[in-house]
Amino acid sequence: MTTITIDIPDNHTSEVLTQLKKFGVTIRESKLSKLDKLTKEDYEKHFLHQAEATRNKVLKYL
Repeated sequence: MTTITIDIPDNHTSEVLTQLKKFGVTIRESKLSKLDKLTKEDYEKHFLHQAEATRNKVLKYL
């Protein structure tokens, strides 16, 4: 499963969520206050995972 984060303008939230649900997208709202508490370790973990995924995709073609 791939996780993405998107910002939706308040005046279009219900329309966008309806369309995403039609495509079978699982939606999870996060609290903005929680996002402010991300630490350096959280970012390092994220980018390490992203680098490993990219490396595995590239190795597949070599």
